[in-house]
Amino acid sequence: MKKILLSVALVFSATLSFAQQTYPVNGSYDIRQGLFAFTNANIVVNANQTIKNGTLLIKGQTIQSVGTGSSIPKGYVVIDLKGKFIYPSLVDAFTSYGTPEAPATAGRGFGGARQSIFTSTKKGAYGWNEAIRPETNVANIFSIDAKKADDLRKAGFGSVNAISRDGIARGTSAAVTLSDEKENGSLLNTKASANYSFNKGTSQNDYPTSLMGSIALLRQTYYDAQWYGKQKEEYNISLAEFNTQQTIPQIFEADGWQNVLRADKIAKEFGKQYIIKAGGDEYQRIAAVKATGASLIVPISFTKAYDVEDSVETRNLTLSQLKGWELAPTNPGVLEKAGIKFAITSFGLDNVKDFWTNIRTAIENGLTEKQALLAVTEIPAGMIGISDKVGTLEKGKLANFIVTSDSLFKKTNIIEENWVQGKRFILVPKKDGVITAAAKDSLTKAATKKPEPKK
Repeated sequence: MKKILLSVALVFSATLSFAQQTYPVNGSYDIRQGLFAFTNANIVVNANQTIKNGTLLIKGQTIQSVGTGSSIPKGYVVIDLKGKFIYPSLVDAFTSYGTPEAPATAGRGFGGARQSIFTSTKKGAYGWNEAIRPETNVANIFSIDAKKADDLRKAGFGSVNAISRDGIARGTSAAVTLSDEKENGSLLNTKASANYSFNKGTSQNDYPTSLMGSIALLRQTYYDAQWYGKQKEEYNISLAEFNTQQTIPQIFEADGWQNVLRADKIAKEFGKQYIIKAGGDEYQRIAAVKATGASLIVPISFTKAYDVEDSVETRNLTLSQLKGWELAPTNPGVLEKAGIKFAITSFGLDNVKDFWTNIRTAIENGLTEKQALLAVTEIPAGMIGISDKVGTLEKGKLANFIVTSDSLFKKTNIIEENWVQGKRFILVPKKDGVITAAAKDSLTKAATKKPEPKK
């Protein structure tokens, strides 16, 4: 009887081991996990704690321990970092990563040709206006974009909020890692935020045709949803989804300080508090922006210097444009000084390679390094409900971290590696020859090698 029970237990445990992967494997399952020990490192656990000469242990996708003088268990591959730095991988709370690109149509936005379509042409029990699409769920349409993921990993990012940027009520986003594996394993939070804007997007409906119309439509949707929740006479997928999304974080894309205030006015009318993706010019009305009480997601896509070689073209430049170019890099520092909680996004950059150049420019213009680190790790992770998984280096969290040659904000620093869910992405070749393509392969094999039996 005992033998039968033991056999059942072994089968059950094996089933649990395989349950983590639901896709079929071409061959036998390998349930061994990568074991790595990073020693002699400056480990930046979070913005307030750095461990010198520290040791980080990871097993598979998870951090096992962070500390000093940790003994290395048998079976771990030891990587001596020789004084290099380990930081949490960055988190971006506002991206369109992995979402379908909205098709350009004649009726898109406010400037396109007007369509004589007054109600939705979408089949099903949906709302009357196509710009209100809370039924969109990015988790259902998310697809890994290998090129964008690679670009973001090179900048140090390990996880992002994937948002469908189509419509006024845009549905729910998904917090995902920048893994190159299956989508199933990348999803961290399938309902990271409900998302809004003043842009009607690809809606073919004639209405709205102006900013005022967008504001009116969104307000009416809130009132309709309140009514819908109290009645049982009809079923409306859009309004039902809209109501279910009111308990998760609410992110509003507002370009420019005026729209920040407009969005907040709507939020206050309905007892909400938006997280507002701002336009980067909040310094112009900092007191009013602070009075909203909203947390912000701010871009660092600073205006490039204008070409003033041509005197004729220069005459067309306004004082407002020139002041915007001059003062935009001060915006993060002004927000910090005002005590406004904010995250920094890479969204809006022509090239994500400019991310660190612009971060350092912001630091030169008043932003502190501590706040900069918070704004790209802990704060955005908290905004999208994944702070229990990423944003800091702690036992039990995902092994999402970067290895850098120096302090992250130094101009000469190089991000050498980015580990996402325990998988190593080597970003630059090592001059000392320690890591080559062959060495990388041997490390992978060593990490999955079974520990030697005790003698």
